[in-house]
Amino acid sequence: MQTNVDQTDSDARLRGPFEAVEETDPAAVLDALTDPLCRRVLACARDPVTASEVAEDADLSMSSTYRKLHTLSDAGLLETQKELRDDGYHTTRYRAALEEATIRLGEDNDIHVSLDRTNDE
Repeated sequence: MQTNVDQTDSDARLRGPFEAVEETDPAAVLDALTDPLCRRVLACARDPVTASEVAEDADLSMSSTYRKLHTLSDAGLLETQKELRDDGYHTTRYRAALEEATIRLGEDNDIHVSLDRTNDE
């Protein structure tokens, strides 16, 4: 895993790259997108945010926030980035990875989901 120092921050923290799940389960994507709280969390993460920022912006408890972040990350709808804090601990930043979702029913009656992901680095 490659890490780099972000010189745009005044305190220049060590950050890893944003990472996302490559393969997505159509049912997991549909479950996440039909959950109003997941959509609220996804809207908060248009720019990189921490879990505590999401909890405050979405008016959710921390436990609910972490459940929704986990659901969205597993579905491939959020990217994650590890960040080393000044105190030596790390934190995770989350960023929406979804530009557009296309859902179709195949001839085999299976659900097919295509995700167009954001490409911001």
